[in-house]
Amino acid sequence: MRASARTSLVFILMIPFFSAMTSLAAGQEQAPAPAEKPSQPRFRIGVYFEGWQINDENLIDFFHHSQYNRWGFEASVHTLYNIDVWATYRTYSDETETTYYGNTDKFQVNATSIGLIYRPLIWKMLEPFVGAGAEIYSYSETVEGETDLPDTSGNAAGFHFQVGTYVNITKFLAGKLFFRLNSVNETLADALPDGTTKLDLGGKEFGVGLVARF
Repeated sequence: MRASARTSLVFILMIPFFSAMTSLAAGQEQAPAPAEKPSQPRFRIGVYFEGWQINDENLIDFFHHSQYNRWGFEASVHTLYNIDVWATYRTYSDETETTYYGNTDKFQVNATSIGLIYRPLIWKMLEPFVGAGAEIYSYSETVEGETDLPDTSGNAAGFHFQVGTYVNITKFLAGKLFFRLNSVNETLADALPDGTTKLDLGGKEFGVGLVARF
């Protein structure tokens, strides 16, 4: 076979190879870059309105209802993965008249919760979460006017578990739905009229809120 014929044959055999390499290079240039994972907001600050259903039967009987509707304030900071350090503060207060003398009896609880929130799934609109942490309560009961009934005050601690979801409205604003279960018990120095020495400030909380994200 002459040299020119062999050279032509080599070029003919290399044409499919160069065509494949050209197609591969073009495909790599046209392939879109992998989408970056959207960044999470560092801080969340919000306000919410909730119903609080207390457990203590003596307080329910004395104040004639078990649910208190109150505002609350919360803040959280993103740490690792989908975990946030979270805290909230709210105040509960009620009053009634004593049975015999008609004195005004005022009851108040200042409640602080701290804990962790974990968001296992992050969608465009929803971010469901679960959380757990500690409860720190400061409570007081004051009877106004002349009476032999002593004022009562103290502190109590416990824990909570909560579930809920954020509902993302815009990049910087989200709604929130939640349910929180609290366990807070305190042993009283003096027994109540029925002989009870336990004060059960635990209960259920459920509500809605608005959260700023930045």
